[in-house]
Amino acid sequence: MIFISTAMYCEAKPFISHYGLKKDNNFTKFQVFKNNEIVLIITGTGLVSSAVGVTHMLTKYEVKPNDFFFNIGICGSKIKSKKVGNKVIEVGKGSVILAHKIINADSGNIFYTDMFFKHNFVEGVLETFSKVINSSEYFHKTEGDFIDMEAAGIFEAASHFLYMHQINCIKIVSDFLDTHCISAEKVTKLIEDNMYDIVSWIDKIGQIGMQPKYILIDEYNDYIETLFYNLKLSETMRNELTHLVKHYKMRKGNIKKILEPFLEVECKSKNEGKRQFAKLKEKLMEF
Repeated sequence: MIFISTAMYCEAKPFISHYGLKKDNNFTKFQVFKNNEIVLIITGTGLVSSAVGVTHMLTKYEVKPNDFFFNIGICGSKIKSKKVGNKVIEVGKGSVILAHKIINADSGNIFYTDMFFKHNFVEGVLETFSKVINSSEYFHKTEGDFIDMEAAGIFEAASHFLYMHQINCIKIVSDFLDTHCISAEKVTKLIEDNMYDIVSWIDKIGQIGMQPKYILIDEYNDYIETLFYNLKLSETMRNELTHLVKHYKMRKGNIKKILEPFLEVECKSKNEGKRQFAKLKEKLMEF
């Protein structure tokens, strides 16, 4: 099952239309739309409403280990470009952001998402506020590149039902901390303009979730143990590698060809190991 949350109907409308979702009248406190494979809830804006809405939805449905959750909506941006490696990526209205770190500005709580699938979006730090923030306030108060009013509440609520790698936060830049120019029609248009990229990614991940769950055989566990020592990985990296291997095996089956070249590498330092691990991750994240 794919679960989707949006704060407003104007954000949900393109997905309701694309997937042919029908209203679920069993929900009276929130608007919920669904088909056999997707459930979408409109939570309302704000930290509390979004957290309550997501909790309400995930409580009603039996969440399984191969389900995935997507929070989708608009966000403001503090930046107009972002350096990634040696490249500078332009950030403008309509840029699609995939949050790899989410900050609750009120509580200071920080959530890190697990990036297991390759994508073409801009990765960034998303900070959630309980009120609308203008430019002059924002630059002195926060560290996030992008801001919204729901993600931290949604992520914390969803994490009680799903593992980190099952939760994704996708935002589309609607403004540069100047919200007076935003309208429901403009929000819907921003979503529609990026529908192909977003639903293509969601559908690919959804297809992975529908496949039977595989168990790693001892041979792969031995590979992971060897890579752990040869690449000088941390325990966190080993856990990430295990998840990546599982997901790659679910998508493509045979994983020996990917792992074997890296088994011959023996790193002399942790920095060298990080570089090799980054190369391995790039291959394991391919669909």
